[in-house]
Amino acid sequence: MEQIYKIANLIQVNNEDEASAIAGYTELLQEVFVSDLSSTEKEKCFETIKEIISDELNHQKKLQELYTMLTDIVPNKE
Repeated sequence: MEQIYKIANLIQVNNEDEASAIAGYTELLQEVFVSDLSSTEKEKCFETIKEIISDELNHQKKLQELYTMLTDIVPNKE
């Protein structure tokens, strides 16, 4: 059982890494927004970065599902 909690902890560490990546990509979106790039270049950057963020959010969801599966701890419904 102890090993399950070590694995669960590592899942949350990786989830934290995903959150950090999302924060970095959000900062990148802000920099693109205030940049001197053309509107076409900005739009391409926004599309690409949003897709990357979407992937990271998906990773977080999957990691949370693994955590719940291993620990049987589910989020409150509130």
